[in-house]
Amino acid sequence: MANKDDEIEKILSELKGSKDGGEAPQGGLADLKGGQDERPLEAYSPKPAGGVNDYADEYEEEEAGYVQKPGRKKAVIIAAIAAVAVIAAALGIYFGAFYEKEPEPAPAPKITTTTTAAPVIIRNPLTGEEDYNEAAVDKRPVAVVVENAPGARPQYNMDTPDIIVEGEVEGGITRMLWLYADMTALPDTVGPTRSARPGFVEFSQFFDSIFIHYGESHSKGDYLGADDYMDNEDVDNIDGMSTSACFRRTKDKASPHNAVLEGDELMDVINDKDYRTGIDEAAFTKFSFNEKTGAVSSAACSRLTTKFSSRTDSHTFTYDSADGLYKNRSDFDQEVAFTNIIALFADTEYVDKNNYKSSGNTETYCNFKFTSGTGTLATAGTTVDFTWSADNGRLTFKKADGTELKLNPGKSWIGIISANHGGSAVVSAE
Repeated sequence: MANKDDEIEKILSELKGSKDGGEAPQGGLADLKGGQDERPLEAYSPKPAGGVNDYADEYEEEEAGYVQKPGRKKAVIIAAIAAVAVIAAALGIYFGAFYEKEPEPAPAPKITTTTTAAPVIIRNPLTGEEDYNEAAVDKRPVAVVVENAPGARPQYNMDTPDIIVEGEVEGGITRMLWLYADMTALPDTVGPTRSARPGFVEFSQFFDSIFIHYGESHSKGDYLGADDYMDNEDVDNIDGMSTSACFRRTKDKASPHNAVLEGDELMDVINDKDYRTGIDEAAFTKFSFNEKTGAVSSAACSRLTTKFSSRTDSHTFTYDSADGLYKNRSDFDQEVAFTNIIALFADTEYVDKNNYKSSGNTETYCNFKFTSGTGTLATAGTTVDFTWSADNGRLTFKKADGTELKLNPGKSWIGIISANHGGSAVVSAE
């Protein structure tokens, strides 16, 4: 600040000297300010000279001293402003670069993905076929005892069951068990129905079925009848001998071969009896099925002939490549057709019931031992052998390599073949 005052004082002195033609007063800057000058006030009073105000001239001179060489001063100011601008710009760039955040990346374009859910395929648990009634999922099947004596043929609606099981009973004849997965979808006439046997009741329970029959065998001596077996095992059953609401007799067949189940009345009876309809998974045999029909081995099978025991007749099923089904056209007085033909070998035993119906005669019953054994499957013109076992109330089928046996989607016939009394299953490749 002192240097600036000295410079201003010097400029004023020079200006005054040039005006008066002599040296400037020695009072310095203080004389102009009046702060340290003790001369009387009149010494600074204006003195008229030729009508010109000396004070005003002095003020203007003083002003002129500050603005002499205006071009130079303007250049200095411009230079100063430019310098300040440069410095400000530099500082702005520096601090801007220092404090400025990294520019946020542009948001990635939204990609809309449309996912089409795979259609839910509902399959019949007994056939593996699609388009099964969704309302029947996780519901119990029903098993109906159907007669196969000559007087009962042809049976009613034999093409409707999902699985038909056939086995020897007594006197060298066979009986059947028809299984339906959907208890609400039976035809209005099923049968002819006939009396229960312990082996058929037991087999029905491998599928947690409600057991339907028309009468039952009774225990006597060493023979355990179906009546006591059902009581001992607490089997949910419907007996046409005591329940008439869903049974009737037809007119085209003679008694006792004309008692039939009315399938469209069955649900009312099941509800009246308050039977459980939800399935018990732990008691239900789950067959494994291929997604599509295909060969199960390289071994061809154009015919499979089964014989239940040395006491019975045989059935022959012939493969029809046109529709991929095994057919029998003679043994039931009608054509029957199945995708899978299964010969299930099991040990059997014959039990005598003396004085049958108080007639003095002896009736010999055939019982099955469902423990384990072997089997033969014919399907899609091919065949494969397997092993089976009954474990904790369910059946398990396995191939020779230990993997699960898979059936082709479709209806099945299962023949219970005596492994120890002359039963057989003969495969023909031609």
